[in-house]
Amino acid sequence: MPMKPPLYKIIHTTCHTAWGGLEKRVLNESLWMADKGHQVIIIAPENTPLLQRAKGHGVKLYPMSFKRLSALSDYSRLIRIFNQEKPHIVNTHGNTDSKIALPAAKKAHIPCRILSRHISTPVNNSWYNRLLYKKLSHYTFTTADYTKRHLQEVFNLPDQQVVSIPSGIVEPAGLTPKDEERRALAAKLNLDPCTRFIGFVGRLSLEKGVDTLLKGFHKAANHIPHHLVIAGTGEASFLDRMSELARNLNIGNRVHFIGFQENVWPFYRSLDCKILPSVFEGIPQVLIEAMYALCPVVGSRTGGIADIITHDETGLLFDVGQSDELCEMIVKTIDNPRATNERAQNAEQKIKRCHTIETMGQKIIHIYQRHFNF
Repeated sequence: MPMKPPLYKIIHTTCHTAWGGLEKRVLNESLWMADKGHQVIIIAPENTPLLQRAKGHGVKLYPMSFKRLSALSDYSRLIRIFNQEKPHIVNTHGNTDSKIALPAAKKAHIPCRILSRHISTPVNNSWYNRLLYKKLSHYTFTTADYTKRHLQEVFNLPDQQVVSIPSGIVEPAGLTPKDEERRALAAKLNLDPCTRFIGFVGRLSLEKGVDTLLKGFHKAANHIPHHLVIAGTGEASFLDRMSELARNLNIGNRVHFIGFQENVWPFYRSLDCKILPSVFEGIPQVLIEAMYALCPVVGSRTGGIADIITHDETGLLFDVGQSDELCEMIVKTIDNPRATNERAQNAEQKIKRCHTIETMGQKIIHIYQRHFNF
């Protein structure tokens, strides 16, 4: 009779206070693990979207500030929590909490310590980073092969110590018809029911390439009838600058900022193209979700975006910041529906095969089992 796989107690920490791909991954992974019978604890700042969403789902929660001024008290409290809870695994997800929780986990003799690196920005080869990546953590989890290769080059990490595990999506119960959602979005924006859309989902910030998006759409606007819909939140000053840019480009009447969308699936279904023009990026969940929803995608050729989009096979790519090239990709997507639909179908199959929460969870469990020699 085969031996029953072991169950683990896992603690996740993050210093982040927003709600984005990182926080969504921590929650989805935690709920998946809890559903499989593992004990999961999340330590994060109080009253954050992550802690609010995790309540009532079988996950134990500890609020912690993870601010610079409270670093020493947070460190001492983490040691007490680790000694009390005695987890098998501690997995950190942010810059500040990693610097506090990993030393505390080592001090408390936690047998498996993991540092998750969610973004693809370069990491300096400083003495403290060498300590974090080579001594304090047993593994580094990245969301993209690009980030894995970078960390291996910087810190000379072996394959078994740095692992690329893209975030897996929680598949929706069903998807509504595209035309139905397109008409619903048109009604929401008080536009003609026949209006068609391209769009963006994500944090509104300079590193997400929103300025490139607006410039690329401006150049494509004379060739396509579409409106551009931008879903997400950011600093008010940045949103004001982007709104002003749209007006200065004379596309203000065809650009719509609709704010944060709790349920993104109808939005993806309403679009003829979803664009992600980031300056740097891991493998973003918004891209995986759009591909699952059979929404054609265009992304910048950077980090994990270039890992997930194979040009002319699962989507289209353009060089970072190149609004002329982005314009070409938008027009190519809209003007060639047969080829676009084929790419969208290829993308959907890739996501279902490689990027679901089940696939991600099983990869992580395999790392745990290998570490504990199950």
